[in-house]
Amino acid sequence: MAIELKDSSNLASSYWDLGSFYVDNEMVDSAYFHYNKASVLYSKIGKDFNSARMLLNMAILQKNVKDYTGSETTTAKAIEIIKPLGEHRQLYIGYNNLGILFNQLGEYDKALLYHKKAMESAQDLSDPILQANTLNNLGVVYENDGKYDKAIEIYRQALAVDSLFQKQTRLYAMLHDNLAYSQMKANPQKEVEPLFMYALNIRDSIHHQAGIVINKLHLSEYYLDRRDTAKAIKFASEAKKLARETRNFRDLLESMLLLSEMDTLRSNQYLSDYIQINDSLQREERAIRNKFARIRFETDEFIARNEYLNKEMKFIYAGSVAVLGVILLVFVNVYQRNRNKQLKLEQDQQISNEEIYNLLLVQQNKLEEGRHREKNRISKELHDGILGKLFGVRFMLESLHDKTDRQSIEAKKKYINDLRMIEEEVRNISHDLESDFFTQKESFLEILSDYLNNQQKAGHFELDFRNDENIEWDKLSSKIKINLFRIVQEAVNNVIKYAGADQIFLSFQKRKDSLEMKIQDNGKGFDITRNTRGIGIKNMKSRVKNLKGAWKISSGSEGTTITVNVPLK
Repeated sequence: MAIELKDSSNLASSYWDLGSFYVDNEMVDSAYFHYNKASVLYSKIGKDFNSARMLLNMAILQKNVKDYTGSETTTAKAIEIIKPLGEHRQLYIGYNNLGILFNQLGEYDKALLYHKKAMESAQDLSDPILQANTLNNLGVVYENDGKYDKAIEIYRQALAVDSLFQKQTRLYAMLHDNLAYSQMKANPQKEVEPLFMYALNIRDSIHHQAGIVINKLHLSEYYLDRRDTAKAIKFASEAKKLARETRNFRDLLESMLLLSEMDTLRSNQYLSDYIQINDSLQREERAIRNKFARIRFETDEFIARNEYLNKEMKFIYAGSVAVLGVILLVFVNVYQRNRNKQLKLEQDQQISNEEIYNLLLVQQNKLEEGRHREKNRISKELHDGILGKLFGVRFMLESLHDKTDRQSIEAKKKYINDLRMIEEEVRNISHDLESDFFTQKESFLEILSDYLNNQQKAGHFELDFRNDENIEWDKLSSKIKINLFRIVQEAVNNVIKYAGADQIFLSFQKRKDSLEMKIQDNGKGFDITRNTRGIGIKNMKSRVKNLKGAWKISSGSEGTTITVNVPLK
């Protein structure tokens, strides 16, 4: 709408919102692109303060992907605009970014200089929380520079800020963690475990996951210094796990390095994982930095072109008013149109490239989802099929173990043959789990009857099996039959293992456009609210959902009933 109305102010605001949206969704290159668009538009319409705010957003993104030179240049450009305006809060953001940037580069004198400038802005704002935050940043610089006593002094000064715990709990916990770490570094014999644990408990209570990771890495170092390797490995492993879950790659790499030093048995594996992840991150950061450079280059080139064209047009108008005015005017107009078309094509190409990149990400996510579904399917096949059969055969072989009569020997041979069939089914699953479970030689009802007869002997229960003759099993899909068979297997296994029932009722009934299966026993039942978390119940639910059906389970002292309805169309 802003484009249609040629409303530059609202268009710039929309680009700003888009940039913030992409930051929230971790799409750094797109965020940078739209912040840059907003900055150029704001500058064009004379809103220099807003243009500078966009530059600060861009500078922070550059710093996060280690484009330190670009971040410094962009920040300096923003400060140059903001400083005459007396906007201390934005000045604070700029100086703070430069302080963090130079700290990461190891240029500690420059880092201290800019953090002290940030402190001046915080004092001009009379904001004690910003002052405490800057004191923490100063402490980190001193800590990284090995000046632990100075860092300790600064951290304590920050903790003295009034009501810091209530106003900024995260910062309060961070200061305690940093204070403990500097005290540990200054005096390795000092007992700082309570201070570390105090900070960790606060972070855990507010679910500050990034803070928890750093806290546990510090605790790991602490216990390593105390030669308590078991605790050191425990905290480093917990930090590694949480860092991976939250995609905190910086601290994930730190935890891997720490574990490679402590866990000698797995040191090579940790180092190999570290190198692989670090290389991948460097490639990604390099690619993003290149995109930033292209965006800046295209913007600068666009501005330079416009400036050049404006000068050229002025010169032409001044020198050819009398003779060549009309001809040159036509020429300039044609030339300008071609330029605009070319720029439009370049913009369209850039948008197309972004869409292709997003499609590649979506495709990768779908591949991961497919792998996850396949793992779940294999798990269900093994649990519902193989384990059930093995349980029945084992049960019968145990009952025949001490018997030596002819009939028992023949029965043993049969169950040994059943074991061979189970081996064959495992082999079939490994080759093709999607192959038809029911062959042309055996129908669904024959396979089900054989299974129920074997289980009836193993479980010593009476079976009442009823099948509606109107059901045309041969016309039903293999998907429906195999899932119903697995549900019966799981239900019967649960009856034998847990229910202590001596009667099982199983029926298949054709309804209007659906098939109803009911399994009922007279066992002792179970608490549905407490026991539905087992893998067997989950697998039954999953199979019904896979058939787009519905199910109901009820259980009590009189037994358990499971009813499944599956659509036939």
